Amino acid sequence: ISAGCSSTGDVQGPQGPIIARITDYIYLGNLNAAYSGRVLCTNGIDSIIDVSSLPRDRSLSIIPCTCGRAGFRHSWPRLRVDIRASLHGGHHEIGQPCFLDINECIEASVEKGKRVLIHCRDGYSLGPTCVIQYLMVKHSMGLLAAYGFVRARYPLNIQECHQDLLVALEMSLQPGTASLACLKHSLSRKMAWS
Repeated sequence: ISAGCSSTGDVQGPQGPIIARITDYIYLGNLNAAYSGRVLCTNGIDSIIDVSSLPRDRSLSIIPCTCGRAGFRHSWPRLRVDIRASLHGGHHEIGQPCFLDINECIEASVEKGKRVLIHCRDGYSLGPTCVIQYLMVKHSMGLLAAYGFVRARYPLNIQECHQDLLVALEMSLQPGTASLACLKHSLSRKMAWS
């Protein structure tokens, strides 16, 4: 993983489940929310996009929901996406196949009226980065507008390497509108005052 960009947090960190609705069908959360059946059921989550990059040998079990719906057993399909390969080295691009897969999965859920939870380990950086880039690409929102939209609904602490991805995306979607330094400065100021 590139300098300044690491997957932090314990596999089952000290914090409890964190989850919030970003749009009618898009939710953000942390690892604990994604493995809590009660949280998933309470929020009506239909599927999960996991960008936590947990090692394959790390197996987590869902804490089952105890809502007691007449013998109904909950299950939540998961798309596991390892974004670490896309972040390795100095080549940061949102156009990587992993982000395209994430956007396709979100779009499919939204079109079907299904709720999707996007989560990373701690819930504060990579998961929100995925949602912000989705809003930029699929809803033509500028970086600062998309950041503000998500920040108004969910706590953020976006790591510098994820900020770099978003700034690069903004520059590719809106060429000539602002310099790299200006965008980085604007995003950093917005984060500092959030």
